[in-house]
Amino acid sequence: MRILITLGVTLFSVASFAADAQTDALPTTSTTEAPISMPVKTTAVPDAIVATLKTILRDYDSIKNSISISPAVIGGLYEVAIGMEVLYISADGQYFMTGSIHNAATREDVTANKLNAARKATLSKVDEKDLIVFAPKGETKFTVDIFTDVDCPYCSKIHNEVKELNAKGVKVRYFAYPRAGITSNTYKKMVSVWCAKDQQQALTDVKAGKDIPETTCNNPVIKLYALGQEIGVTGTPAIVLSNGEIIPGYVPADRLITHLESANL
Repeated sequence: MRILITLGVTLFSVASFAADAQTDALPTTSTTEAPISMPVKTTAVPDAIVATLKTILRDYDSIKNSISISPAVIGGLYEVAIGMEVLYISADGQYFMTGSIHNAATREDVTANKLNAARKATLSKVDEKDLIVFAPKGETKFTVDIFTDVDCPYCSKIHNEVKELNAKGVKVRYFAYPRAGITSNTYKKMVSVWCAKDQQQALTDVKAGKDIPETTCNNPVIKLYALGQEIGVTGTPAIVLSNGEIIPGYVPADRLITHLESANL
C-alpha cells in the first residue's frame, strides 16, 4: 500500500502546506499492517524534522515507530522511510520532497537501491514452504520471485516459459496475488491451487484454463497477497529479483535471463 501521495521532485513549503493540514494531510498506511523493516542509522534527529512529519502525515503518533529517519546523501536533507515510500525533508523542516536521488557519476538511483534493499530483506523472511517453487534440475544460478494471479493472461504467458527459465538455471518462486481481492473467485481458485496435493500441476492446469477440484485448507494466500501490497506490487505478474528490484509486467524468458546474467543477480 502506498503511504504518501507521489508529489514528484518538487519542493514543498511546509509553512504553506500546514494551513490545510487537517483536510489535505498525506495518507498513511493502515496501522494493522506490519511495516517493512528499513535500515536505520543511529543519529540525532532534529526536532524540526519530527515537527514537519507531524504536520504532513496523518496519524503520525500511531506509525512513528515504523518510520526510519537518517541523513540523506545530500547535505542538508534528511531521508524519511515509511514502508516502501521515501521522502526528503530539509534540516530546518521548512521543505519536503519526494522522488529519487541519483548519483551523478554512476547514474545510480540511490533511493531505489534503498527500497530494493528493504524489499529484499522482507522477502528473505518468507518461508519457502508457503510458495510454489519450480526449481532447475541442476544448479540454481538465479532465483526470481513472481507474484501471480491465475486469471492473468500475462501470468499464464510467463508460466509457459518456466521450463525455459529452469533450463537456464533460474529458480521460480510463486507468490499468490489475486488482483481482485480475497473475496473474488480468483482468490478461491488460488486457495484450491495452494491446497492441492500437487501444487505445481494444479497451478499449471488453472493457468491453462482447466478446472481443478475446489478445496480449502490452512493456506498462506491472504498472507502472500498482503505481502505483495506491502512491498509495492500493484499488478501481475510482478517479478522481484534477488537484489529486491521489482519488474512490473511480463518479460520474455530470454530477455529476463539476459538481464539476470548481465547484472550477475
